[in-house]
Amino acid sequence: MDRDNKRTRANASSPGRLGGAEERRDLLDLPQGPMSNVAEQLVTSNPRDTALNLRNFKLLAKETLSAVREAERGKESPLTTFERRNKQLGRSAIELADKLTDGLGFDSDAVALLKVQAAGNVAHYIDPAKQTALVNRISNMEPTDQATGVLLVSHNFSKFNDNNKSRIFELARELAADPHLHYESKANAHNAIFVAYHDLDANQRAQAHSLPAISASLQHIQSPRHVAEERSANLDEHIRSIEKSVRDTVGPQTSTEQLQRAGKIAQSISHAYNHARDDLRPSSRSRDAAGSRDRTGR
Repeated sequence: MDRDNKRTRANASSPGRLGGAEERRDLLDLPQGPMSNVAEQLVTSNPRDTALNLRNFKLLAKETLSAVREAERGKESPLTTFERRNKQLGRSAIELADKLTDGLGFDSDAVALLKVQAAGNVAHYIDPAKQTALVNRISNMEPTDQATGVLLVSHNFSKFNDNNKSRIFELARELAADPHLHYESKANAHNAIFVAYHDLDANQRAQAHSLPAISASLQHIQSPRHVAEERSANLDEHIRSIEKSVRDTVGPQTSTEQLQRAGKIAQSISHAYNHARDDLRPSSRSRDAAGSRDRTGR
């Protein structure tokens, strides 16, 4: 063992060898920019996945921590700011979802629909089990309420995992094909498919096109337009106000007004995450531009 270790050290210190000490030091002591670039590529539209990605990235090796720690002593790097905001929003989202799903199976369908709609806004923050609880609750409703439910969650379809996306789509498709369903409820099921269409996989799209009532319309469906989200001038203060609002909103005795307010808060959480991502992107572009200037000398 000692001989092997000595041989390894000797090889590492030989100046002419590939993989020697100089090369290894260069790889581990990369400047902050490249490592931050790697870390920022782990930021996705899904905040729960992003948090897991960054946590796992930091666990890879001690050296990678510099990508998510201070840019300068006493100052946050852009990625650290993003991660802090995402953690705050994640705590608020999970707390709100916990309150909304508590006793969900015992609520009337009307109340459950409000809760499902509100929680759907933060479905990308909650774990698969809670997502499944929301979809289960819709599945256990009467068909007319099921159709309303799938339409409500279709607006946040992309935030669900693949299994629950599949269940939502299948329920919408079954309702859309039910000859006995009231036409208004059937229209809700059709609209759910229209709303979710661009997030369907190829097989689901083929199934949607097999529905005679909407097949022709689907041929001309347009890509969704990006709607600018109103944002606060001070995002950190806004996130702190969200935390307080979550604590004050939903309790044991919850009114319709409280549930509607919970839906708006959940939407604010989702929008704030998007804004936090937007704030991170300019820092990446600035660093890329600086790196380009360094390489060209201009």
